[in-house]
Amino acid sequence: MIPLTVDVRGPRRLPGRGSRIGGWLLLAATFLAGPAALAADLQVNPIMLEFAPGEQSQALWLTNSGTQPLKAQVRVGRWTQADGKDQNESSRDLVASPAILDIAAGEQQLVRIIRPRIEPLQSEAAYRLTIDELPVDGSELERSGVQFLLRYSVPVFVLAEGTEPLGPTRRTANSPAHAPSPVGLSAMLQDQGDKSLLRVSNPARQRVRMSNLAWVGSDGQRTELASGLFGYVLAGQEMQWTIPLSPQQRAKGGTLKVRFNDDPNDQTLPLETAGR
Repeated sequence: MIPLTVDVRGPRRLPGRGSRIGGWLLLAATFLAGPAALAADLQVNPIMLEFAPGEQSQALWLTNSGTQPLKAQVRVGRWTQADGKDQNESSRDLVASPAILDIAAGEQQLVRIIRPRIEPLQSEAAYRLTIDELPVDGSELERSGVQFLLRYSVPVFVLAEGTEPLGPTRRTANSPAHAPSPVGLSAMLQDQGDKSLLRVSNPARQRVRMSNLAWVGSDGQRTELASGLFGYVLAGQEMQWTIPLSPQQRAKGGTLKVRFNDDPNDQTLPLETAGR
């Protein structure tokens, strides 16, 4: 399944009822269950968008399941990876229409995500939609003096020429039963104290999504390192993560197992010579 990252902001306090708590609470979560994300009153569907070559627009639905009106804002950022970290920069390659909207209680609103310029791509382009629930003055806020606000981050991919969709909802009749295994993917493990640093390089034209990372020792013993989503490596990019795998475990020999994209089966993550 495709992840939707949700941050919970707040609480926001009214003047005279205590100082406002700045920044974000450490309540970030990744939701993996279901086609829509359900959290508080604001719902987002779908939780991943994928543009086929030549496709100009996609639909994003925002739903207010609460009893009070809410306001939301949709922003677009270009998603890249550098120095082993995710980067997000404001972009006009995609446009959200409308970008700011009011949603009545129990109502649903359509946001069109549009490609103003359609140009052939040799490598997949990645973006993230940031959907913010904006502060509103309402009776509930007046009563309690506190308001929790949500931030969603939805991945968007624009496919390169000659590539097939990887998202299960975008498969065509000619698509394989499961997303193909990544071509040319390579990884390296290095010591990092009592853990390991995992570097993964993806020279292919499409992203790779990895989940359920595990270490299977030479004795067959399996150690789960990350359940559920582990992370993305975008097309032509490299990423790195610190994983709870000790140098002592690695010294005994073994392999890294992971699930790629929507393949339900474990595969071996190809490892180059492990660094020491």
